[in-house]
Amino acid sequence: MLKLQEATLPNDFISRRIENSIHQIGYPQMKQVRCESNGSTLTLKGELNSYYQMQLALKIAVKEPWIERVDNHIRIVPDCRDLNLVY
Repeated sequence: MLKLQEATLPNDFISRRIENSIHQIGYPQMKQVRCESNGSTLTLKGELNSYYQMQLALKIAVKEPWIERVDNHIRIVPDCRDLNLVY
């Protein structure tokens, strides 16, 4: 009797697929996000200008059916030019 093996995708394929989806959101800063996967765990790295942008990246990552856990290492670094501060 033959045993069926569970289908698995290479880690690099999964991380590149998610990374490409994040980069296509439309914010130039999103192209700085990098993804690394190890089994069913995905790690997000990079710097973004807002928590909103980080939430967008996380939303894409958790939708991937092969990912069970997301480790978020994205740093929020506000762009002071966007604040229109007058001194």
